[in-house]
Amino acid sequence: MIANPFPGADKQSWIQLFSEALAEATGLPLEITDAIAPYIVRPKDYLTRVGGSYKLKPSAITQDPGTKLRILNVMAHGFAGTPGEYNERIRGAFHSPVRPNPDPTRMLPRLATGTDTFGQPMPFLATSEPVAANTLSSLIGVMEQALSDADGARGYKLRDDIRVYGQNETTLHVPLLRTIEENHNGTSKVRRVLDQPAIKGANRSRARLGLFGLSAKEIVFGVERTKLDLPPNQEYPAHIADPAVWVPAFADTMRAAWGDERHPQHQIARDAEKIATIQLQIIVGTANPDEFHNVVFDPNRADHRRPPLGYSLTEKAASDLRAVLRDAKANGWIDETERAWLAGEGIDPYRIDGEDLVTTRDRRDRALFTAVFPEDYDRAMAVRRVLGEPKRSYTNKDHVSHRLRMVSSVIGEGYRYRWNPRVLDGMLSSTFIKTHNHLDLPEWRDALEAGLADNGVLEDFLTTRGIHWLAEHKIIDADRGSIGAQAGGHDNDPEDQGETTADRKIRRSTISARKAMLLQPERTVALMRELADAANEGLAPRTIGTDNKPIDGTTATKHWFDTEFPKVTQRRKPTKGRDSETDPTTPTTPDPTPRSSSSRPGTTSTPTRPTTCPPPSSTW
Repeated sequence: MIANPFPGADKQSWIQLFSEALAEATGLPLEITDAIAPYIVRPKDYLTRVGGSYKLKPSAITQDPGTKLRILNVMAHGFAGTPGEYNERIRGAFHSPVRPNPDPTRMLPRLATGTDTFGQPMPFLATSEPVAANTLSSLIGVMEQALSDADGARGYKLRDDIRVYGQNETTLHVPLLRTIEENHNGTSKVRRVLDQPAIKGANRSRARLGLFGLSAKEIVFGVERTKLDLPPNQEYPAHIADPAVWVPAFADTMRAAWGDERHPQHQIARDAEKIATIQLQIIVGTANPDEFHNVVFDPNRADHRRPPLGYSLTEKAASDLRAVLRDAKANGWIDETERAWLAGEGIDPYRIDGEDLVTTRDRRDRALFTAVFPEDYDRAMAVRRVLGEPKRSYTNKDHVSHRLRMVSSVIGEGYRYRWNPRVLDGMLSSTFIKTHNHLDLPEWRDALEAGLADNGVLEDFLTTRGIHWLAEHKIIDADRGSIGAQAGGHDNDPEDQGETTADRKIRRSTISARKAMLLQPERTVALMRELADAANEGLAPRTIGTDNKPIDGTTATKHWFDTEFPKVTQRRKPTKGRDSETDPTTPTTPDPTPRSSSSRPGTTSTPTRPTTCPPPSSTW
């Protein structure tokens, strides 16, 4: 007979002892540890009695040598942990605060390091301010859809795989104390609930919850009372979010349902039997508490810079740049407010009242290029270290292209349309990093004015801003190359970033577009100014006539641009050949070669019969 794999809830006394020991070992408030403890299976196994009280065993918490994060390693109920909306893989599904007119229901709240009652940093996450219940519900919905879309890259259903084989890879989680602004009978009230979003293993956590018939939204807004076997003779609300109440009840429900075919949760318990209990890791400390909200995502960012699945190019590149910015903040080169602004997580700290949109985003664009291609030697060396690049003398075009994609992907968060970050491929020399070059980037108005007389200034402007301005309106896009342009079957490619098959049939690199624009500097400057005006007014840009003036009633399109700024075809000029220095004299035919003589000169040679080989000797 197969034993029931579900352990059920542990004794409340051991749950409390574990919570208190964890709080003492980590400094976490009891509000956090009391919400973690109910998920732990056999908490007694992680305790040891010292001097009349229980302490957490030293082996329960380990330190990651790379990130210096302290990690609690436990056996937990299979429904512990949720997917997280702050996952690098799905950042593009949300709106950045630097985006023009962002949708609040798609804008992630700013994260902060949690604090104790004295304001000291603690190893848990919190949001910088309470989040409206409807907004949070919308954000969780966006996360669910984004993870569903991203999970398609596996080629199989993860939930079915875990149901059959269980979970072999441990997921990593972090405590997040959510503060939710809710309306209670006409009165606004902030409710606090602990969530444990995944730093690594968001899709596995989501699949686990699904097998238990739960969702991330229920963990935050309450599990249905009908799913729980609760003690009788007590009144309970329709939804219960307090983990101290619902987690033990649900653990007992699964244990009871597994062996009872008449139980309404029987099939769910059978589906989840392979993950009745799981190995779980929870981050409970760091060497740098002030930076907890940044360093806690290091394992996730490392995974997505070296992804095991088909992560989109935009998200991979953006992940690298956010790592560079976090490192710059840790070294004191920028502060937290500037880091959040550049990373697309916070508003512009330098914005002036009444400043137009283009000027605001231009400041961020220039700052991002400076962060990726710094002039300062120490910062340049730090960028190479974070990105895992070789010595400067060994860098090549691949490293330059990767940095350009990094900056292009994060800049795109501040525009209405996120283009393919390949638009900047080849726009800087392959030796740009090797020779320690940097970009001199004046403010956009000054750059365009100077560009009328100096093609070098105009070229730098087009490289760092003009190409993006055109890409925002889909006037240009990344060259897909001969394979991408000709082959079919790429419509599901996550790196297409919205391109269609028809788009890929037109092969034109942004290098070609820049070259064509430099041949018409006055018209190009007029086009850039029109793009700026259109962005500020939220309108489509007009075409520019040959008189360098906008034409009312028209819209600048890709077709118009390709027609008015045609590709420059460079053909090799035929070279005049020179006469060869070899001797052209026609050779004469010599007389036939005479037969060789076997005697002295003057004697006649007569043919002789060939000599036969003597018979072999019969003796050695």
